[in-house]
Amino acid sequence: MKRLVAGAGAGLMLAGLILSGCTARQAAAPPPPKVAFEAPHQTETPPPPPSGAEILSAQPAEVREAVKQHEQRGRWPIYKKSDSILYPYGEGSEPIVDCAPLRTTDVQLGAGETVTDLALGDAERWMATPASSGDPRNPTPHIALKPQASGLETNLTIYTTRHIYHLILRSRGRAMQEVEFYYPDDLLNAMASADASVAKSKAETEVDPAGDENADSAIKTAAVDPSELNFAYKIDGPNLPFRPVRAFDDGSHVYLQMGAAMKASEAPALLIAAGGGTQMVNYRVDGNYYIVDRLFNQAELVAGVGREQDRVTIAYAGAARD
Repeated sequence: MKRLVAGAGAGLMLAGLILSGCTARQAAAPPPPKVAFEAPHQTETPPPPPSGAEILSAQPAEVREAVKQHEQRGRWPIYKKSDSILYPYGEGSEPIVDCAPLRTTDVQLGAGETVTDLALGDAERWMATPASSGDPRNPTPHIALKPQASGLETNLTIYTTRHIYHLILRSRGRAMQEVEFYYPDDLLNAMASADASVAKSKAETEVDPAGDENADSAIKTAAVDPSELNFAYKIDGPNLPFRPVRAFDDGSHVYLQMGAAMKASEAPALLIAAGGGTQMVNYRVDGNYYIVDRLFNQAELVAGVGREQDRVTIAYAGAARD
């Protein structure tokens, strides 16, 4: 019996030594590795906002030439080709549109406006049919004209969400195939606004030329909870240099993140849907971001005019806002 007790005691001592050894090995185990977080990426110095000259350089050749002629002669020219014509909107006498029986003449209006009504002087012998082209959600409006006989003349008034067009229609031997407009006032206002933005940016730089070396990127991540960012935006359009990589908002600003190709491209205009039409708004450029100081449901980045116009649509696809 004493041997059994002694053996049991020895077994308990051996078990205690084994447990002590395990405890010692566990205590000596190295701590778990620490997770290293990457430092915030410092964005490059944002490019300056586009100037009026840069906006003009993105226009078609006829519009650039028209601005030169206006500066030299004080008038906006009309450009005619064999079967088409380009009128300056709101300048000079009423535009004349030559049509012919059995032919259709296409009148193209400005992108972003919507035809609300047509008033045709001779509705019995003339047909004026609204049409559209481009993205169905934000189309470019057209009016298809067709007379019933030769030797007719009447007038047409087109009402849109942005303009009122007064046209003289004539039915003659040769019809114009296309009639388009360019918009001197809109272009000059956009150029003046761009130059004002450049001057403001330059003045801010002169106040603090060194800048803040520790500035964050366009989105102040330290001040914004990532869970509060809203990425419910849909981007549609061709793969243009100014097509955003993504769009999101923080509840008061919309951020359009641009790709690397944007650095070598002309800055587009930003049009926001408002009141049944569109309005041009300014944006700030910070690194790879265009920052819009308001929320919107639908907007377009647009470069060029008329048939040479390129556009990308950014639409809010989330829940209804308060």
